Amino acid sequence: MSFRQGAPWPIPPTATGKVQMKNGYHQVKYTWPAAGWRYEARWHERTPWARLITYPSWRLDRTRPGKGYGPDAAPRLTETWVGDHWLPVSRLRYAAARYNHGCATSTDIELLKAAHPAAKQKKLPGK
Repeated sequence: MSFRQGAPWPIPPTATGKVQMKNGYHQVKYTWPAAGWRYEARWHERTPWARLITYPSWRLDRTRPGKGYGPDAAPRLTETWVGDHWLPVSRLRYAAARYNHGCATSTDIELLKAAHPAAKQKKLPGK
């Protein structure tokens, strides 16, 4: 089984994969275009400073570029897959800010956990 097959959603075989060493943890990032969106699926080890997501997890984001002029002008959209639907990234960042300031609601915490499903892989192959 390839690493991408452990993701909670399909990652196309044409997706570009990249292994990165971040600030004290490994991350694997897959990117691909589809239907006018740019998708990014990320797996990462537990981040050293995490207080809520204390396990290796996945996250899926998508971005639709904006167009700032003309009759078909449109804002850039960035969304995260949360549970079973897309949610604006701004809503997730708001929940994270509330959590970090000690005033998160149970809904905020549920959103943050649903946006970071636990990974079957605990570490990179060969590490």
